[in-house]
Amino acid sequence: MHDPLAPLLADGIIEEVVARLKSGKEADLWMVRHGGEIVAAKVYKAREARNFRNNAAYREGRQVRDTRMQRAMDRGTRFGQAAAEEAWKSKEADALYALHAAGARVPKPVLFYQGVLLMEVVVDAHGHPAPRLVDARVDRADAAALYADLRAQAVRMLTCDLVHGDLSPYNVLVGWNGPVVIDFPQVIGAAHNGQAARFFERDLENLRRFFAGIDPALHAASGDAREIWRAYERRELGPDFVPSGRAPEPQRQAPPRQAPPGPSAPRQPGRQQQPGRQQQPGRQQQPGRQQQPGRQQQPGRQQQPGRQPAGRQQARSQPKHRHSQGGRREAPAPEVVRVNRVVLRTSGT
Repeated sequence: MHDPLAPLLADGIIEEVVARLKSGKEADLWMVRHGGEIVAAKVYKAREARNFRNNAAYREGRQVRDTRMQRAMDRGTRFGQAAAEEAWKSKEADALYALHAAGARVPKPVLFYQGVLLMEVVVDAHGHPAPRLVDARVDRADAAALYADLRAQAVRMLTCDLVHGDLSPYNVLVGWNGPVVIDFPQVIGAAHNGQAARFFERDLENLRRFFAGIDPALHAASGDAREIWRAYERRELGPDFVPSGRAPEPQRQAPPRQAPPGPSAPRQPGRQQQPGRQQQPGRQQQPGRQQQPGRQQQPGRQQQPGRQPAGRQQARSQPKHRHSQGGRREAPAPEVVRVNRVVLRTSGT
């Protein structure tokens, strides 16, 4: 007798432990008798004994109604860790009740008691426990139909705002009425988890690649997951939604930005006008000379040849001191004054 099942036996929830079905990475599955019928009892392993420990991404967005318990879970106290463990176990029962009510092909839940989930036993056409999809023999003629069936189950789950999160041929049983999806403790809230789109695409692609290995024609359905998720985001997804099957559109890449010329790049010939500065119309600038901004020549006044403006002449007339090698200041160079002779002619001479 398994210890976690002892409280159920003591409280009269189950009458007998029949046999052990299998042992998984998260839980052990037992066949027990409940109300005179054979049901499956899922006994979850302790967190230290589970292989599926890195569940932080799956728990994103999960909330409990008890605010005190939620604060303890956020802080990671001992009480909070125990509460998070119980919430992890009960999440699968909540998901099974919601999905079974929505018409998804999942095991029918019976009872969740003391951390143990009771549900129906999935059997094949001969009444034996159904095998996993990865262990079953699938013909090429049936691959496309099975993929379409499981894709429809994933769509129906998404209409309930749920994503399996770990869907693969290992978590699908080939039942007598079609493939049955199992193992939901890591189920994700599609509306509250920021990575839900990635998990959904990974789930559906795991199934598509498996069936594409049997029927290569399913390689063309590689865009189904993204098309379904786009319909979900646009609130156009219904239980009977069927993707078009077209190949996904290639992602457009932005053109590469041109890097600015480095210091070794050759300069362009000619001068370029500074941005924001325009030349006045009707006025041409003298070649090789730039006029200072804000300074205009007075109209009607022409400059005499050989004569410099007063400001420039005064600047040039200032002596420039030169220093010798000994540090002594030399005398300024003599100033050269150019005189232009002007000859006046009268009309009488």
